[in-house]
Amino acid sequence: MNVFDLVKSTANFIWGPQMLVFILGSGLFFSLRLRWIQFRQLRRAACESLHSSRTAGEGNITPLQALMSALSGIVGNGNIAGVATAIVVGGPGAIFWMWISALLLMATMYSETLLGFLYRRRSADGTYLGGPMIYILAGLRWRPLALAFAVAMALKTLLATTSVQSNSMSIVVAEEFGLSQLHTCLGISLATWLVVIGGLRSIARTAQVLVPFMTVAYLFGGLAVLLINAGQLGPVCKDIFTHAFTAKGATGGFAGASVLMALRYGAARGAYSNEAGTGSVAIMHATAQTTDPVRQSLIAMTGVFIDTLVICTLTALVILTAGLWTGGLNSSALAAASFASAIDGGSSIVVGSSLLFGYSTLITWCFYGEQCAAWLAGDRVRALYRWLFCGAILLGATHEIENVWSLGDLLNGITVLVNLVGIVALSGVVVRTTFQPGTTRVGGSGSD
Repeated sequence: MNVFDLVKSTANFIWGPQMLVFILGSGLFFSLRLRWIQFRQLRRAACESLHSSRTAGEGNITPLQALMSALSGIVGNGNIAGVATAIVVGGPGAIFWMWISALLLMATMYSETLLGFLYRRRSADGTYLGGPMIYILAGLRWRPLALAFAVAMALKTLLATTSVQSNSMSIVVAEEFGLSQLHTCLGISLATWLVVIGGLRSIARTAQVLVPFMTVAYLFGGLAVLLINAGQLGPVCKDIFTHAFTAKGATGGFAGASVLMALRYGAARGAYSNEAGTGSVAIMHATAQTTDPVRQSLIAMTGVFIDTLVICTLTALVILTAGLWTGGLNSSALAAASFASAIDGGSSIVVGSSLLFGYSTLITWCFYGEQCAAWLAGDRVRALYRWLFCGAILLGATHEIENVWSLGDLLNGITVLVNLVGIVALSGVVVRTTFQPGTTRVGGSGSD
Protein backbone atom coordinates (compact mmCIF):
# COMPACT_ATOMS: atom_id res chain seq x y z
CA MET A 1 0.00 0.00 0.00
CA ASN A 2 1.48 3.36 -1.07
CA VAL A 3 1.05 6.60 0.83
CA PHE A 4 -1.94 7.75 -1.24
CA ASP A 5 -3.77 4.48 -0.62
CA LEU A 6 -3.13 4.90 3.11
CA VAL A 7 -4.44 8.47 3.02
CA LYS A 8 -7.55 7.39 1.13
CA SER A 9 -8.34 4.47 3.42
CA THR A 10 -7.82 6.63 6.52
CA ALA A 11 -10.05 9.36 5.11
CA ASN A 12 -12.75 6.82 4.26
CA PHE A 13 -12.62 5.47 7.81
CA ILE A 14 -12.85 8.93 9.40
CA TRP A 15 -15.78 9.88 7.18
CA GLY A 16 -17.69 6.68 7.88
CA PRO A 17 -21.15 6.54 9.50
CA GLN A 18 -19.64 7.37 12.90
CA MET A 19 -18.66 10.84 11.68
CA LEU A 20 -22.21 11.55 10.57
CA VAL A 21 -23.48 10.47 13.99
CA PHE A 22 -20.90 12.72 15.65
CA ILE A 23 -21.78 15.76 13.52
CA LEU A 24 -25.55 15.39 13.85
CA GLY A 25 -25.16 14.48 17.50
CA SER A 26 -23.42 17.79 18.16
CA GLY A 27 -26.30 19.58 16.48
CA LEU A 28 -28.85 17.78 18.64
CA PHE A 29 -26.72 18.34 21.76
CA PHE A 30 -26.55 22.12 21.24
CA SER A 31 -30.18 22.31 20.12
CA LEU A 32 -31.25 20.80 23.44
CA ARG A 33 -28.84 22.81 25.60
CA LEU A 34 -29.80 26.06 23.86
CA ARG A 35 -33.53 25.23 23.97
CA TRP A 36 -33.86 25.03 20.19
CA ILE A 37 -32.44 28.48 19.60
CA GLN A 38 -32.61 27.98 15.83
CA PHE A 39 -36.41 28.09 16.06
CA ARG A 40 -36.91 30.46 19.00
CA GLN A 41 -34.56 33.09 17.63
CA LEU A 42 -34.90 32.57 13.88
CA ARG A 43 -36.95 35.75 13.41
CA ARG A 44 -34.45 37.80 15.41
CA ALA A 45 -31.56 36.21 13.49
CA ALA A 46 -33.17 37.21 10.19
CA CYS A 47 -33.78 40.77 11.40
CA GLU A 48 -30.22 41.11 12.72
CA SER A 49 -28.88 39.87 9.38
CA LEU A 50 -30.92 42.45 7.49
CA HIS A 51 -29.49 45.21 9.71
CA SER A 52 -25.98 43.77 9.95
CA SER A 53 -24.33 46.78 8.31
CA ARG A 54 -24.45 48.49 11.70
CA THR A 55 -21.16 48.47 13.59
CA ALA A 56 -20.17 49.00 17.21
CA GLY A 57 -16.98 48.33 19.12
CA GLU A 58 -13.76 46.82 17.85
CA GLY A 59 -13.24 44.61 14.82
CA ASN A 60 -11.96 44.62 11.25
CA ILE A 61 -15.09 44.36 9.07
CA THR A 62 -18.81 45.02 9.49
CA PRO A 63 -21.13 42.23 10.68
CA LEU A 64 -22.68 42.25 7.19
CA GLN A 65 -19.30 41.81 5.54
CA ALA A 66 -18.53 38.96 7.93
CA LEU A 67 -21.77 37.23 6.95
CA MET A 68 -21.20 37.76 3.22
CA SER A 69 -17.59 36.59 3.49
CA ALA A 70 -18.63 33.49 5.44
CA LEU A 71 -21.32 32.75 2.85
CA SER A 72 -18.70 33.27 0.17
CA GLY A 73 -16.81 30.31 1.62
CA ILE A 74 -19.91 28.21 2.33
CA VAL A 75 -21.82 28.54 -0.94
CA GLY A 76 -19.86 26.42 -3.38
CA ASN A 77 -20.12 23.60 -5.85
CA GLY A 78 -21.55 21.40 -3.11
CA ASN A 79 -24.77 23.37 -3.52
CA ILE A 80 -25.00 22.06 -7.07
CA ALA A 81 -22.97 18.89 -7.57
CA GLY A 82 -23.35 17.71 -3.97
CA VAL A 83 -27.13 17.96 -3.99
CA ALA A 84 -27.33 16.12 -7.31
CA THR A 85 -25.20 13.29 -5.95
CA ALA A 86 -27.35 13.00 -2.81
CA ILE A 87 -30.47 12.58 -4.95
CA VAL A 88 -28.89 10.08 -7.35
CA VAL A 89 -27.58 7.89 -4.53
CA GLY A 90 -30.18 8.42 -1.81
CA GLY A 91 -33.32 9.25 -3.82
CA PRO A 92 -35.79 12.08 -3.14
CA GLY A 93 -35.90 11.20 0.57
CA ALA A 94 -32.31 12.42 0.92
CA ILE A 95 -33.58 16.00 0.68
CA PHE A 96 -35.74 15.58 3.79
CA TRP A 97 -32.73 14.43 5.79
CA MET A 98 -30.67 17.26 4.33
CA TRP A 99 -33.23 19.66 5.83
CA ILE A 100 -33.13 17.92 9.23
CA SER A 101 -29.34 18.04 9.19
CA ALA A 102 -29.34 21.78 8.45
CA LEU A 103 -31.88 22.59 11.17
CA LEU A 104 -29.81 20.75 13.78
CA LEU A 105 -26.51 22.20 12.61
CA MET A 106 -27.77 25.76 12.89
CA ALA A 107 -27.25 25.33 16.64
CA THR A 108 -23.71 24.05 16.06
CA MET A 109 -22.91 27.02 13.83
CA TYR A 110 -24.25 29.40 16.46
CA SER A 111 -22.11 27.79 19.17
CA GLU A 112 -18.79 27.72 17.33
CA THR A 113 -19.26 31.31 16.16
CA LEU A 114 -20.00 32.45 19.71
CA LEU A 115 -16.83 30.82 21.00
CA GLY A 116 -14.80 32.22 18.12
CA PHE A 117 -15.91 35.75 19.01
CA LEU A 118 -15.59 35.38 22.78
CA TYR A 119 -12.01 34.13 22.68
CA ARG A 120 -10.74 36.21 19.77
CA ARG A 121 -7.36 37.94 20.02
CA ARG A 122 -5.99 40.95 18.19
CA SER A 123 -2.75 40.16 16.39
CA ALA A 124 0.14 42.57 15.92
CA ASP A 125 -1.05 43.74 12.50
CA GLY A 126 -4.50 44.59 13.87
CA THR A 127 -6.34 41.58 12.43
CA TYR A 128 -8.54 39.76 14.93
CA LEU A 129 -7.71 36.07 15.28
CA GLY A 130 -10.49 33.71 16.23
CA GLY A 131 -11.56 30.14 15.64
CA PRO A 132 -11.05 26.67 17.06
CA MET A 133 -7.28 26.96 17.54
CA ILE A 134 -7.89 30.04 19.70
CA TYR A 135 -10.78 28.85 21.86
CA ILE A 136 -9.43 25.33 22.34
CA LEU A 137 -6.15 26.70 23.67
CA ALA A 138 -7.52 29.67 25.63
CA GLY A 139 -10.63 27.94 26.95
CA LEU A 140 -9.38 24.39 27.49
CA ARG A 141 -5.56 24.68 27.46
CA TRP A 142 -5.40 21.71 25.09
CA ARG A 143 -2.41 22.84 23.04
CA PRO A 144 -1.95 19.59 21.04
CA LEU A 145 -5.53 19.75 19.77
CA ALA A 146 -5.24 23.46 18.97
CA LEU A 147 -2.06 22.77 17.01
CA ALA A 148 -3.68 19.83 15.22
CA PHE A 149 -6.55 22.03 14.06
CA ALA A 150 -4.37 24.91 12.87
CA VAL A 151 -1.94 22.67 11.00
CA ALA A 152 -4.71 20.60 9.39
CA MET A 153 -6.71 23.69 8.35
CA ALA A 154 -3.69 25.54 6.95
CA LEU A 155 -2.51 22.51 4.95
CA LYS A 156 -5.97 21.45 3.79
CA THR A 157 -6.69 24.95 2.51
CA LEU A 158 -3.33 25.26 0.78
CA LEU A 159 -3.00 21.77 -0.69
CA ALA A 160 -6.61 20.68 -1.29
CA THR A 161 -9.10 23.56 -1.37
CA THR A 162 -7.06 25.36 -4.01
CA SER A 163 -6.68 22.52 -6.51
CA VAL A 164 -10.05 20.85 -5.91
CA GLN A 165 -11.96 24.07 -6.61
CA SER A 166 -9.84 25.09 -9.60
CA ASN A 167 -10.06 21.56 -11.02
CA SER A 168 -13.86 21.57 -10.89
CA MET A 169 -14.00 25.04 -12.43
CA SER A 170 -11.47 24.27 -15.17
CA ILE A 171 -13.31 21.08 -16.18
CA VAL A 172 -16.55 23.06 -16.61
CA VAL A 173 -14.76 25.64 -18.77
CA ALA A 174 -13.05 22.93 -20.84
CA GLU A 175 -16.35 21.18 -21.52
CA GLU A 176 -18.25 24.35 -22.39
CA PHE A 177 -15.62 26.45 -24.16
CA GLY A 178 -12.76 24.10 -25.02
CA LEU A 179 -10.15 26.10 -23.08
CA SER A 180 -7.33 24.05 -21.59
CA GLN A 181 -7.44 23.40 -17.85
CA LEU A 182 -4.00 24.95 -17.35
CA HIS A 183 -5.00 28.23 -18.98
CA THR A 184 -8.21 28.33 -16.94
CA CYS A 185 -6.29 27.67 -13.71
CA LEU A 186 -3.88 30.48 -14.58
CA GLY A 187 -6.82 32.85 -14.98
CA ILE A 188 -8.38 31.69 -11.71
CA SER A 189 -5.05 32.11 -9.91
CA LEU A 190 -4.64 35.68 -11.17
CA ALA A 191 -8.25 36.63 -10.34
CA THR A 192 -7.83 35.20 -6.84
CA TRP A 193 -4.51 36.97 -6.29
CA LEU A 194 -6.03 40.34 -7.20
CA VAL A 195 -8.41 40.00 -4.23
CA VAL A 196 -6.54 38.05 -1.54
CA ILE A 197 -3.30 40.03 -1.80
CA GLY A 198 -5.20 42.96 -0.28
CA GLY A 199 -6.05 40.95 2.84
CA LEU A 200 -9.27 40.70 4.84
CA ARG A 201 -10.84 44.02 3.86
CA SER A 202 -10.31 43.33 0.16
CA ILE A 203 -11.93 39.90 0.56
CA ALA A 204 -14.83 41.36 2.53
CA ARG A 205 -15.53 44.11 -0.01
CA THR A 206 -15.50 41.61 -2.87
CA ALA A 207 -17.75 39.15 -1.02
CA GLN A 208 -20.22 41.90 -0.15
CA VAL A 209 -20.80 42.45 -3.87
CA LEU A 210 -20.23 38.93 -5.23
CA VAL A 211 -22.34 36.84 -2.84
CA PRO A 212 -25.66 38.71 -3.26
CA PHE A 213 -25.17 38.83 -7.03
CA MET A 214 -24.38 35.14 -7.52
CA THR A 215 -27.03 34.01 -5.05
CA VAL A 216 -29.83 36.12 -6.52
CA ALA A 217 -28.85 35.16 -10.08
CA TYR A 218 -28.96 31.47 -9.22
CA LEU A 219 -32.26 31.83 -7.35
CA PHE A 220 -33.89 33.63 -10.27
CA GLY A 221 -32.74 30.92 -12.67
CA GLY A 222 -33.98 28.16 -10.40
CA LEU A 223 -37.33 29.82 -9.75
CA ALA A 224 -37.86 30.26 -13.49
CA VAL A 225 -37.42 26.50 -13.94
CA LEU A 226 -39.81 25.77 -11.07
CA LEU A 227 -42.47 28.03 -12.57
CA ILE A 228 -42.23 26.07 -15.81
CA ASN A 229 -42.30 22.74 -13.93
CA ALA A 230 -44.88 23.88 -11.36
CA GLY A 231 -47.15 20.95 -12.12
CA GLN A 232 -44.52 18.55 -10.78
CA LEU A 233 -43.96 20.30 -7.45
CA GLY A 234 -46.79 18.51 -5.64
CA PRO A 235 -45.69 14.97 -6.57
CA VAL A 236 -42.05 15.84 -5.92
CA CYS A 237 -42.74 17.18 -2.43
CA LYS A 238 -44.78 14.07 -1.69
CA ASP A 239 -41.85 11.88 -2.82
CA ILE A 240 -39.42 13.81 -0.61
CA PHE A 241 -41.44 13.10 2.53
CA THR A 242 -42.57 9.60 1.55
CA HIS A 243 -39.16 8.26 0.60
CA ALA A 244 -37.50 9.71 3.68
CA PHE A 245 -39.14 6.83 5.56
CA THR A 246 -39.71 4.19 2.87
CA ALA A 247 -37.29 2.65 0.39
CA LYS A 248 -37.28 3.94 -3.17
CA GLY A 249 -37.28 1.16 -5.78
CA ALA A 250 -35.12 1.07 -8.89
CA THR A 251 -36.41 3.05 -11.86
CA GLY A 252 -34.63 3.80 -15.12
CA GLY A 253 -30.94 4.29 -14.38
CA PHE A 254 -31.61 4.69 -10.65
CA ALA A 255 -30.51 1.65 -8.62
CA GLY A 256 -32.89 2.24 -5.73
CA ALA A 257 -32.21 3.53 -2.22
CA SER A 258 -32.95 2.42 1.31
CA VAL A 259 -34.04 4.76 4.10
CA LEU A 260 -30.53 4.48 5.55
CA MET A 261 -28.99 5.58 2.23
CA ALA A 262 -31.38 8.53 2.03
CA LEU A 263 -30.52 9.57 5.58
CA ARG A 264 -26.77 9.12 5.19
CA TYR A 265 -26.33 10.92 1.88
CA GLY A 266 -28.87 13.65 2.56
CA ALA A 267 -27.48 14.52 5.99
CA ALA A 268 -23.86 14.19 4.86
CA ARG A 269 -24.29 16.44 1.81
CA GLY A 270 -26.12 19.01 3.91
CA ALA A 271 -23.33 19.07 6.49
CA TYR A 272 -20.68 19.22 3.76
CA SER A 273 -22.40 22.15 2.07
CA ASN A 274 -22.98 24.42 5.06
CA GLU A 275 -19.67 23.63 6.85
CA ALA A 276 -21.22 23.72 10.32
CA GLY A 277 -18.87 21.89 12.66
CA THR A 278 -15.67 22.63 10.73
CA GLY A 279 -14.98 25.80 12.71
CA SER A 280 -14.15 27.74 9.55
CA VAL A 281 -17.00 30.25 9.80
CA ALA A 282 -15.97 31.11 13.37
CA ILE A 283 -12.67 32.39 11.98
CA MET A 284 -14.44 34.94 9.78
CA HIS A 285 -17.11 36.10 12.23
CA ALA A 286 -14.45 36.68 14.90
CA THR A 287 -13.28 39.69 12.85
CA ALA A 288 -16.69 41.41 12.95
CA GLN A 289 -16.92 44.91 14.40
CA THR A 290 -19.51 44.42 17.12
CA THR A 291 -19.81 44.27 20.91
CA ASP A 292 -22.55 41.61 20.99
CA PRO A 293 -21.34 38.01 20.51
CA VAL A 294 -24.88 36.61 20.64
CA ARG A 295 -26.06 38.92 17.87
CA GLN A 296 -23.11 38.00 15.64
CA SER A 297 -23.67 34.29 16.28
CA LEU A 298 -27.34 34.56 15.33
CA ILE A 299 -26.28 36.29 12.12
CA ALA A 300 -23.83 33.45 11.44
CA MET A 301 -26.58 30.91 12.07
CA THR A 302 -28.60 32.30 9.16
CA GLY A 303 -25.78 31.24 6.86
CA VAL A 304 -26.78 27.59 7.30
CA PHE A 305 -30.40 28.47 6.54
CA ILE A 306 -29.50 30.37 3.37
CA ASP A 307 -27.03 27.78 2.13
CA THR A 308 -28.95 24.55 2.72
CA LEU A 309 -32.60 25.37 3.23
CA VAL A 310 -32.70 27.90 0.39
CA ILE A 311 -29.98 27.30 -2.22
CA CYS A 312 -29.61 23.52 -1.87
CA THR A 313 -33.38 23.11 -1.74
CA LEU A 314 -33.77 25.08 -4.96
CA THR A 315 -31.21 22.85 -6.69
CA ALA A 316 -33.00 19.74 -5.43
CA LEU A 317 -36.43 20.88 -6.61
CA VAL A 318 -35.10 21.80 -10.05
CA ILE A 319 -33.51 18.36 -10.42
CA LEU A 320 -36.52 16.43 -9.12
CA THR A 321 -39.15 18.35 -11.11
CA ALA A 322 -37.10 17.92 -14.31
CA GLY A 323 -37.33 14.16 -13.82
CA LEU A 324 -33.91 13.37 -15.28
CA TRP A 325 -32.28 12.09 -12.10
CA THR A 326 -33.06 8.44 -12.89
CA GLY A 327 -31.39 8.61 -16.31
CA GLY A 328 -27.80 7.91 -15.28
CA LEU A 329 -26.50 11.48 -15.05
CA ASN A 330 -24.82 12.70 -11.87
CA SER A 331 -23.13 15.69 -10.24
CA SER A 332 -23.14 19.07 -12.03
CA ALA A 333 -23.97 17.36 -15.35
CA LEU A 334 -27.35 16.35 -13.92
CA ALA A 335 -28.01 19.86 -12.61
CA ALA A 336 -27.07 21.40 -15.97
CA ALA A 337 -29.34 19.01 -17.87
CA SER A 338 -32.20 19.73 -15.47
CA PHE A 339 -31.95 23.49 -16.01
CA ALA A 340 -31.57 23.03 -19.77
CA SER A 341 -34.67 20.81 -19.96
CA ALA A 342 -36.86 23.76 -19.01
CA ILE A 343 -34.94 26.78 -20.35
CA ASP A 344 -33.02 27.11 -23.60
CA GLY A 345 -29.40 27.56 -22.63
CA GLY A 346 -30.27 26.73 -19.03
CA SER A 347 -27.02 24.83 -18.59
CA SER A 348 -25.23 28.20 -18.68
CA ILE A 349 -26.83 28.97 -15.31
CA VAL A 350 -25.03 25.99 -13.81
CA VAL A 351 -21.78 26.82 -15.60
CA GLY A 352 -21.82 30.45 -14.45
CA SER A 353 -22.84 29.54 -10.91
CA SER A 354 -20.20 26.83 -10.68
CA LEU A 355 -17.50 29.34 -11.62
CA LEU A 356 -18.76 32.06 -9.27
CA PHE A 357 -19.36 29.66 -6.38
CA GLY A 358 -15.89 28.15 -6.80
CA TYR A 359 -14.20 31.55 -7.03
CA SER A 360 -15.98 32.86 -3.94
CA THR A 361 -14.87 29.77 -2.03
CA LEU A 362 -11.25 30.33 -2.99
CA ILE A 363 -11.00 33.96 -1.87
CA THR A 364 -12.54 33.25 1.52
CA TRP A 365 -10.69 30.03 2.26
CA CYS A 366 -7.38 31.72 1.58
CA PHE A 367 -8.11 33.89 4.63
CA TYR A 368 -9.01 30.85 6.76
CA GLY A 369 -5.72 29.16 5.94
CA GLU A 370 -3.81 32.40 6.40
CA GLN A 371 -5.27 32.93 9.88
CA CYS A 372 -4.20 29.45 10.96
CA ALA A 373 -0.72 29.94 9.49
CA ALA A 374 -0.41 33.33 11.23
CA TRP A 375 -1.39 31.75 14.55
CA LEU A 376 1.27 29.09 14.07
CA ALA A 377 4.14 31.23 12.77
CA GLY A 378 3.23 34.88 13.24
CA ASP A 379 1.97 37.66 10.99
CA ARG A 380 5.09 37.60 8.84
CA VAL A 381 3.81 34.50 7.01
CA ARG A 382 0.59 36.14 5.79
CA ALA A 383 1.94 37.51 2.50
CA LEU A 384 3.87 34.31 1.79
CA TYR A 385 0.79 32.18 2.40
CA ARG A 386 -1.28 34.27 -0.04
CA TRP A 387 1.33 33.79 -2.79
CA LEU A 388 1.60 30.04 -2.10
CA PHE A 389 -2.20 29.73 -2.13
CA CYS A 390 -2.52 31.37 -5.54
CA GLY A 391 0.33 29.23 -6.88
CA ALA A 392 -1.30 26.04 -5.62
CA ILE A 393 -4.42 26.82 -7.66
CA LEU A 394 -2.44 25.73 -10.72
CA LEU A 395 -2.38 22.18 -9.36
CA GLY A 396 -6.04 22.00 -10.38
CA ALA A 397 -4.86 21.22 -13.91
CA THR A 398 -3.36 17.90 -12.78
CA HIS A 399 -5.04 14.59 -13.58
CA GLU A 400 -4.16 13.15 -10.16
CA ILE A 401 -6.90 15.13 -8.45
CA GLU A 402 -8.37 12.06 -6.74
CA ASN A 403 -5.31 11.90 -4.50
CA VAL A 404 -5.80 15.57 -3.60
CA TRP A 405 -9.47 14.90 -2.78
CA SER A 406 -8.42 12.12 -0.38
CA LEU A 407 -5.84 14.34 1.32
CA GLY A 408 -8.44 17.09 1.67
CA ASP A 409 -10.96 14.67 3.16
CA LEU A 410 -8.39 13.44 5.69
CA LEU A 411 -7.34 16.92 6.81
CA ASN A 412 -10.94 18.15 6.85
CA GLY A 413 -11.91 15.19 9.01
CA ILE A 414 -9.22 16.14 11.52
CA THR A 415 -10.50 19.73 11.75
CA VAL A 416 -14.09 18.57 12.27
CA LEU A 417 -13.21 16.06 14.97
CA VAL A 418 -10.99 18.50 16.87
CA ASN A 419 -13.48 21.36 16.61
CA LEU A 420 -16.50 19.31 17.72
CA VAL A 421 -14.60 17.99 20.74
CA GLY A 422 -13.65 21.56 21.60
CA ILE A 423 -17.08 23.16 21.30
CA VAL A 424 -18.78 20.35 23.22
CA ALA A 425 -16.22 20.71 26.01
CA LEU A 426 -16.88 24.47 26.08
CA SER A 427 -20.65 24.15 25.81
CA GLY A 428 -21.09 25.56 29.31
CA VAL A 429 -19.57 28.86 28.15
CA VAL A 430 -21.97 28.91 25.19
CA VAL A 431 -25.00 28.34 27.40
CA ARG A 432 -24.01 30.92 30.04
CA THR A 433 -23.28 33.60 27.45
CA THR A 434 -26.53 32.92 25.60
CA PHE A 435 -28.84 33.06 28.59
CA GLN A 436 -26.87 35.47 30.78
CA PRO A 437 -25.44 38.08 28.35
CA GLY A 438 -22.46 39.97 29.70
CA THR A 439 -21.43 37.32 32.23
CA THR A 440 -18.77 35.77 30.02
CA ARG A 441 -16.36 37.97 28.11
CA VAL A 442 -12.91 36.58 27.54
CA GLY A 443 -11.61 38.35 24.43
CA GLY A 444 -8.60 40.60 24.40
CA SER A 445 -5.31 41.26 22.67
CA GLY A 446 -2.07 39.39 22.56
CA SER A 447 -1.51 35.67 22.10
CA ASP A 448 -1.46 32.53 24.19
